[in-house]
Order: sequence, then structure tokens, then C-alpha cells
Amino acid sequence: VEVGVDEPTAYLLMQTLVGTWPIDGDRLYGYLDKAVREAKQHTSWTDGDPAYEQRVRDLATRCVTDDEIAGRLEAWVAELEPAIRAVTVSAKLLQLMLPGVPDVYQGCETVERFLVDPDNRRPVDYADRRRRLERLDSGAARRDLDDDKLWVTSRALRLRRGEPATVGASATYRPLPTTSRHVLGFLRSEQVAVLATRWPLRQARSGWAHASVSLPDGAWSDVLTERQVSGGGAVACGDLFTDLPVALLVREAE
Repeated sequence: VEVGVDEPTAYLLMQTLVGTWPIDGDRLYGYLDKAVREAKQHTSWTDGDPAYEQRVRDLATRCVTDDEIAGRLEAWVAELEPAIRAVTVSAKLLQLMLPGVPDVYQGCETVERFLVDPDNRRPVDYADRRRRLERLDSGAARRDLDDDKLWVTSRALRLRRGEPATVGASATYRPLPTTSRHVLGFLRSEQVAVLATRWPLRQARSGWAHASVSLPDGAWSDVLTERQVSGGGAVACGDLFTDLPVALLVREAE
């Protein structure tokens, strides 16, 4: 690399920029210093190379201050936003509804683009999360990805709390048949159907045409959207994912 930084480090920098954009230089420097020292390829905590570390910082500075580079990064991140949304809420719903402990790391009820250091020492603004949840509970429209993630998280956890026999430690698990590689689906205790989007960039190119999931008999209600769904056959994914890239369906009592 012309700037005197090896390719793995430059690649790490680019990944970090895309994953945290927009980011300020000081926060980026703290992370990169730790990363290159612990990689122990050119510098380390005990045998440092200040000149190499400065070249890494200089490259980072150029990326966040150069209008052309920053513009390209901003445009690329904007292009990825729908896929980022799909991956974020899908991964969270799967993590909360699959067998196991539905752990939520402190503050991650909303989107937190944490870097290992120094971000993991930042205080969590719980008051903001409470206000946000109260607003959503009152019926206000979701405004952004933070709202989407908090909405999915709160609804999934409330379902787990209210239906421990259905989605708790003793609940059964069964995959749901689908006609698309871009949707994952499973049942918990035959009463809760969980559906999530995967590979959203590929999915966006083809859309949901002809994609469906086989839902068991009965009337189902999506706790995320209040949409009513009839089971007993193939249900179009395009109908399920009109508002969110996930669905959390509960079979209604007969």
C-alpha cells in the first residue's frame, strides 16, 4: 500500500469505516491503535513502532477528511441501508427466538456500532431507550433502524415472558419449509412461527416473486405488525415482509 500501511490493516480500516460511518478521528484512532498493536505484525504494546502507528492514523485521517473518499463511503453506506436493516432485525429476532438464552448486551436494544475499545466503556443512555420504547408503545410510527430494532426486541421478549411454555426452555423447535434460500423459518411448540430474511442484497435483486413459506393450519397474527395470516398452505413472503423484513406469528386460539 502506497501510504506505508500493509493491506490487512488498510482492509481493517475500510471495514471499520463502513461499519461505523460516520465516525470521528479520535474514536477511530483509539480503536486502530489497539488493533494494530494486538495484531503484533508491525507494532505491539511492548515493542511499539510509533512511526507505523502514525502512518495508520494518517491513512485514517485522510479517509474521514478527504471529501471524495468520505463521499464514496457515505454513498456506499446509504446504498447498503436496506440490507443493513434486514440483517440487523433478522439477526436479532433469530437470536431472541431460537432455543437458548435470549441475552441482550447492555444498551443493544437499539443499534450500537460499538468498537471493542474504547466504545465498550461508554455509558448507556437508558433514559433515551425508555423514552423511545414509551413512544413506540403509545402507537407512534417507527422512525429509524433504532426504532425497528427496539420494536422487534421488545415484542419478542414480551412474547417469551408471556408464553414461557411456548418459547421457553422446554419448547420444541421445527424448521418451516420455504421455497427461497432468502428466508429462514421455524416453529416453536407449533404455536409461534419465526420468519427472517437472509442474504438481503441477493434477495433485493430478485425480489420475493414466487417465494413462500408453508404455514400450518390455523389463523395467525403477526405481533410485530398485527397482520392477520391464514395458514394451511403456502404464504407469500412478499405479503409477510411488506413492513419489516421479519415476521413473528402467533397461532390464535380456536
